[in-house]
Amino acid sequence: MITIRDLQRILEMENEIIHDQTAGLSQADSLLQPQPGGNCLNWVVGHLLTNQLEIIDAIGGTVPFDSMIVQRYQRSSEPIRGDEEGVLALNTMVSMHDQTHQVINDKLNTMKEEDFENEIQIGERKIKLGWRVFFLHFHYTYHIGQLEFLRQMAGKLDKLI
Repeated sequence: MITIRDLQRILEMENEIIHDQTAGLSQADSLLQPQPGGNCLNWVVGHLLTNQLEIIDAIGGTVPFDSMIVQRYQRSSEPIRGDEEGVLALNTMVSMHDQTHQVINDKLNTMKEEDFENEIQIGERKIKLGWRVFFLHFHYTYHIGQLEFLRQMAGKLDKLI
């Protein structure tokens, strides 16, 4: 398994990727709908936030804002079809992501490698904290990968990675 420092380094890189992939996009760009279906960039960025909140919860950190703000972006939520109730501004979510990134980094700075060996309860089963964080990180990177395609839908054909 990777070390805590390795995890911090990759999370820093991914935070930069989120900034790069959302740079220069308007709120309208973030709401463009992939065809024939799927989630728009706005939903993906919001969903990245919900994932970060799960990591914060798993490692015992403190969420830096009211988590209800991002409820619209929870796993299995309906795709966003426009500027509807509960939809946040893209630039607001990028700023919120910076906040969650900092909380995770700060909390990881206080942890030891052996902390990831602790068992935690997830639903009806117990798993190691390291496995939980690893799974959440995998899920996080899956959605970060979607940002490139969704950015291209907005006409941004730059090659960022």
